[in-house]
Amino acid sequence: MSTVDEVYQYGEDTFNVPERGEIRIEGCPSSIGDQLRRASFTQQSPGIFTKSQAALDGDQEYEVVTVTVDGEENEVHVEATDIIGVVSLTPSSKVQVDPKIDWEHIFDMLLAVYDQNRSIEYHGIPLQDFLSDDIHLDDVFVVLAINYLDGLETIHRQGYIRDLVIRRLNSLNGRGEIDVEQTLMNHAQGTLEPHWIRNETEYDNAANSLLHFAGKTLLRLFRQNSHENDHPAYDRIFSEVHREVERLENMGVSSGLDRMDAYRRLSLNDLPKQRGYYRKAFDVAKAVMSSSLGQQLRDGPRELVVDYVLNMESLFEQYSQVVIERELSYVKSYDHLGSLDDVTPVRSPSVNPFEGEGQIYHEPDHVLQEGEKTLAVLDSKYYAEGHDPVKESPSRSRLFSYAYLLHSDRLAFLCPLLESKRRRVVQTGAELQILSPDEFSLDAYDDVVHEYIHEVLVGDAPELEAFRAVAEHELCLDGVDESDLHLAKQMSGPFTFKDVKDFSLRVLKSAADEHSYDVRNRYDLEQEGDWTREQIELKCNDRYEHATTCVPVFCREDGEEWVDLYFLNGSGEVEKEGPLKLL
Repeated sequence: MSTVDEVYQYGEDTFNVPERGEIRIEGCPSSIGDQLRRASFTQQSPGIFTKSQAALDGDQEYEVVTVTVDGEENEVHVEATDIIGVVSLTPSSKVQVDPKIDWEHIFDMLLAVYDQNRSIEYHGIPLQDFLSDDIHLDDVFVVLAINYLDGLETIHRQGYIRDLVIRRLNSLNGRGEIDVEQTLMNHAQGTLEPHWIRNETEYDNAANSLLHFAGKTLLRLFRQNSHENDHPAYDRIFSEVHREVERLENMGVSSGLDRMDAYRRLSLNDLPKQRGYYRKAFDVAKAVMSSSLGQQLRDGPRELVVDYVLNMESLFEQYSQVVIERELSYVKSYDHLGSLDDVTPVRSPSVNPFEGEGQIYHEPDHVLQEGEKTLAVLDSKYYAEGHDPVKESPSRSRLFSYAYLLHSDRLAFLCPLLESKRRRVVQTGAELQILSPDEFSLDAYDDVVHEYIHEVLVGDAPELEAFRAVAEHELCLDGVDESDLHLAKQMSGPFTFKDVKDFSLRVLKSAADEHSYDVRNRYDLEQEGDWTREQIELKCNDRYEHATTCVPVFCREDGEEWVDLYFLNGSGEVEKEGPLKLL
């Protein structure tokens, strides 16, 4: 018998199982097999049931859990894969597959990938007000509702799918056009009413009915959880969904479990091509519908659960691309010379090794490119602690093949839970790194990716070292601000030091008069700052002033204040001098 992570007693609402873990549930009733079937489990063999679910981030279905029933012991074993989320176990209970990293980070990843984050407001509602740090997966329907409303807003702008239906009616007070031939036939048969023909617009098709079904389901979830959420933002989202459901009903749209088969068969490809804007609302509606709601509602009141799963490998890869794009954008924000204008982050580029054979291709997860040149190749690996992808032959071989085909000597694995490590390839001199924060958090992961991108780019644009220091601290030169850094290499610009005494005075005035917390002005410094000026002048005199410029940076950290000098010489190299203390 395999070792289990937790033992539960039957009857609880939620059973937690770790990703790729196993739990045992004791005291199960003899009807447990029937209950599993009602919760949409598929029986693979006697006593073995599996639950598959389509993830929100794609159309593919994934096997989420396997349940083994031991009738003799009245217990079941639940084994999880690496697909995280919530699925119904029975009509009145659910299994929550918990990820290797905190749920808080998962939701931030999800919102970032879907172009939403906690700083964005939806219809004036700050998401962070109700997506708090202790968010639980039960509240995922709020995220679904936000995406549902956003998708419907797009449909409002573009128009709902509709059909034109011809209605015929015998009436003295009809509308439309009179069918003369049919009217005469009516008269011959003793019917005096004229026969009317009228074109009507019909909105009650499968696509709009699916949206109505999803809206009604979300409303039930809001009502079911209303006792746990008293924030006005919660009520506001509920009201928005309620209004959209009413709007659909006023258009004559209805829905019900009797149309479930039509919902399941319907795909985005069934819609007219010009209706591609239905995608977001359609995907969310499918995510809601794909739960086991049908079975749960047939036998009286049951807890309403939206089955919701995420492929963490896919989500981590998508999130890594978001971070790469965001951090490259930040590096570009302090590229004051435009050296990085042609650098782009490319996700999953298709690399065809053979001419005319497009069906043979390689796709790395992420690539940094400058025009046609590949600067770095990165691969996302959502691996557990201690699982080094470099020691795994298939992963290593794929990354090496990407490097060979793209002529890159910078390779990296992006991993959330490993230790950072740097390796040198003996045969080629290429460098392979594992990029991972010491302790995983999204901010720490962002910092690791930023550091790597900066390191890759600073080799060809060394001035970025000085510009980054300014972005993270303060430019320290009187009469100059950050917008003047595009002149940093110009020998006729403000960063030259041909008059070293004047230059040192400008540095000192900016440090003491503008930036320092320790002194009010330079006259509060020892010897009025003459010692610091001498140090600055000494460093400048060591350089050839006709081919070198200097970017001074004021720094403050842990109560300490100092100045660093970044010298940019004619050959493109950057030398740092410091720290030069003020006191």
